[in-house]
Amino acid sequence: MADCKPTHNCANCPSRQTTEWRDLSVDELKMVTRAKQTQTLDPGDTLYDQGDEGDGIFCIQSGLIGLRRLDEDGNSILLKLCSGGTTVGYRSFLSKQAHLNLAEVLNASVVCHIERPAVVRLLERNPRLGERFLRHAMEDLTAAEEAYAQSLTKSMKARFLHALMVLYERLGYQDESGHAALDLPIKRMELAELIGAQPESISRLIRSVESEGLLQIDDRRIQFRDMDAVLRHAGAQY
Repeated sequence: MADCKPTHNCANCPSRQTTEWRDLSVDELKMVTRAKQTQTLDPGDTLYDQGDEGDGIFCIQSGLIGLRRLDEDGNSILLKLCSGGTTVGYRSFLSKQAHLNLAEVLNASVVCHIERPAVVRLLERNPRLGERFLRHAMEDLTAAEEAYAQSLTKSMKARFLHALMVLYERLGYQDESGHAALDLPIKRMELAELIGAQPESISRLIRSVESEGLLQIDDRRIQFRDMDAVLRHAGAQY
């Protein structure tokens, strides 16, 4: 259930420096503060539905948002995870087209919505803001191409461990035993969708990595038993 919160000062937002809003002046930040609406959202809530008009931009303060694509039969696939310090909905806003995806809240989240008139004024006043959104679009395109390349060249195991490392970067912590740990924020079926695997493949992968001593998995709690080996198998440096 969405719950409106008192508007906070954007200049003091801890997530701002990782967003397109980092280059705004003091006066421009005041414009955003006056124009935006801040909401606390629960798992299952949506920011927008597939096919909705892009009437503004959403800035995630905290939490986790999943972007889903629906087919004609109503089946969905999880395409991307967005955490604090990320803006979503900007492509539909800039292209003046309907949203291609559904944005669903996966973890309790705090999200700000900046309506179209305010964003248009900011773009007119500050060209660097538009440059930031263009760079964001290019980074998203590069990430999509990389994910496609990985689906063709990397093993299922490597993609599985890579996805867990991305989640750990955003949501991980050190548990009471001193190991790196992660409370998986999505279902195993959704994790399979992210890496292009069948749901039953995830169970086999879990048994495999546990038997190798890489991970210990208890329901959604994941403990990284050998982080160096996980990174090596994932085929990436973090």
